[in-house]
Order: sequence, then structure tokens, then C-alpha cells
Amino acid sequence: MKNRWSKWAAGLLAGSLLISPVSHAAPPEKASLILNGSNVNSGGLEIREGRAYMSLEAASELLGFLADYNRDSHTLTLLRPDTNLRMKVGSERAEIDGRKVKSSSAFAEDGEIYIPLRALSSALKTKAGWDNVSASATLQDPGRYRMDSSGGRTAWVSFATGEVYALESGVPKKLIGADVSDLEWGTVDMQNLGGDAYLLTVGREYGAAMQNVHNRYQFLVKDGIVQRQVHFRYSGLYVSSEMGPRDLSAQRTYLTDGNVVDVLGAGGSAAAVYDLEELTGQKGPFIVESVTTDYLLVRAFDTLQPTVIDLKTGEAVLLYKELPDEDEVRAWDAVTGNTGELLLLQSRLRFEERKDDRLIFTYKRIASGADFGREEKWVYELNGITN
Repeated sequence: MKNRWSKWAAGLLAGSLLISPVSHAAPPEKASLILNGSNVNSGGLEIREGRAYMSLEAASELLGFLADYNRDSHTLTLLRPDTNLRMKVGSERAEIDGRKVKSSSAFAEDGEIYIPLRALSSALKTKAGWDNVSASATLQDPGRYRMDSSGGRTAWVSFATGEVYALESGVPKKLIGADVSDLEWGTVDMQNLGGDAYLLTVGREYGAAMQNVHNRYQFLVKDGIVQRQVHFRYSGLYVSSEMGPRDLSAQRTYLTDGNVVDVLGAGGSAAAVYDLEELTGQKGPFIVESVTTDYLLVRAFDTLQPTVIDLKTGEAVLLYKELPDEDEVRAWDAVTGNTGELLLLQSRLRFEERKDDRLIFTYKRIASGADFGREEKWVYELNGITN
């Protein structure tokens, strides 16, 4: 999303030289935005002559608008499935779903375009307001949309309804069969596969009732039709940012429900299918941490211990079993089924990085003794093991 916006903003900056910014006598003020009851844009709004303005970048990222700017006509368009807003910079009129309305004018400054919050609220068919206690503008977004674009393709999710849309021939169209209604909020990620195919991932990782929940939907879409979809859900103490890989590179595009990994090729074709229970000899489901051309890295829910599957040899290695210290291995044998103790989870092997065929991990010692709790580095070599 950020990369898409950066390219768009760069083009806007080049075109802004042709725009005459609206002159304002008073210096700008800053304000925050409370969206659907939450402060989401601290100090990110411009206040001019008593009116609040949001940047197009913020409108895209916070409200799920696909933003387009015509440098020749100085016209901006904000599109999402439930509304279409068009404005000309400097004009006090706007067009909402084809209907012309009066509006404060959008303005350009320092390569950025700002749009009146009132115009946005009108497009969303809601009201903008002001909270005196927090000195913040307020806005309700009934549709609660998120959007992502990749390779010229765009998709939206309404977290109010669970409906999923894709841009087809310039028009948002609902993806029949795609439903994420049990997600209250989340991220949207598109991966272009070529040949009118893409992988759409909608998910969220969040804390609830002393557990960390991973809830993710994946849709393989080709020619505007959902060809395949999978759902993955985990609830426990595994937190990706604390226990997952620190650095991943050369990842393949795949779908997984936690039991099977389906690797996708060009045009969404099936490149490989991996049954994780069959390959590891362990009971699923699994958290899939890494999928490359030569290995998989997974953790069974039962133990949350990392297992490497060498795709060249077909060998699956439960990594803690290969640690060089026998006392450490025995200590892990005694507690490896304990997935409810946070200290033990945070001591498990964690993938750091790959250097050639060397997979580098860190862990904390749990065997009793003077070195208890000390962090160690350990290297696993595909087709071999080293300390």
C-alpha cells in the first residue's frame, strides 16, 4: 500500500507545479481525527479558516479510497464501492455519485492535495463534527472500507458487511462468494499473479481474552471470479512480531489453511501442493512461517516448535531435537507440549535470517544451570547441521 501511494504521490508532486495553491491569510493549524470513535490520525488534519482538511494520502489509507489525480484538469477522483467523489482543485463545487454539490475547495500545497472533511463526510453519507475535549475532528465511516492495489489491480473490503470488491473496467464489482464477515477489521493485501489472476489476503492478528488470534482469508481470483478460497485461524499465545521470523526473503506466493500449503505459479496455476502432516509426521494444523523454493518452515499448533522441511530431500527436521547440548534437548523434551507458558514460548527457536544455505536461529536456554536464560545463536544448514 505504501509503495503504491509513494508512486502516486511522486506523480502528484511533479504535477503540482501546474497548480496554483489557494491563498490563506492565517497560518495552518493541525488537528487530529477521531474515526469511528478511535483517534487514527494524530495531528494529521489541516485546519484552514475554521475548516478541516484531510490529505489524499490519509483519505486513501484511512477511508479506503482509490485516489486518482488528473494533472491536466487539476481534477481529483476518490472511488470506493459505495461512493465516487470528484473535485477540481480550487473549485467550490464537488460531484458525489454524479450529483453536483457546493463545497469548500480542495487545495494543493508542498506537493500534497488536501480535501475538505465535509466533502468526504457528504460522500460517505455521514456527518463530520468537532470534539472540544480532545480538539479533534470526528467522522463516522459506515462502510469501514480498506483497499489495496497491486499491478494495476485494486480490491476493497467492507468490514461493516464482510463484502469484497474488485475494480473491473474502472468499476468496483462485488466478488461473489468472498465473505469475511467474522472479521471486524483487518489488512488487505493483493499479489498480482499475471494473466488476469491475483491472490487477495484479508486478515488480522489481535489479542482477545488473553489469547492472540490469527484470522485470515485468502482468495485466488482469476478473470474476476473466485477460483479458490481458504481460511486460517489460530488462537493461542504465538505472536508473530515476538516469535515469528525477523527477516524473510524470496518467499513464494501460496494459500494455506494450516494443513496444506498450495504454492501458486504464473496466472494462478498450481505450482506445488504440500500436505504438512504427511511431510512432518506431526499433527496439524500448523503456523506456516516461510515458503521458499527449497524449504518450508512451520510450527504445529500442538508444540509451536519450528520444523524445517527440506524440499530437495523431503526430510523434515524438528529443530530443537538437533541442538548440540543434550541437556537442552532433554529440557525441551519435558516441556515441548507446553504452549501456555509465555516464557517458554519466547525461549523457543526463532528464525533470524538466511545466508546461502544457512538458516540462522536464536533461542534462550532453559536447561538448569548457570547459563539458564542466556540467548544463543544456532545455525541449521540445509542438508546438514552446524553449531
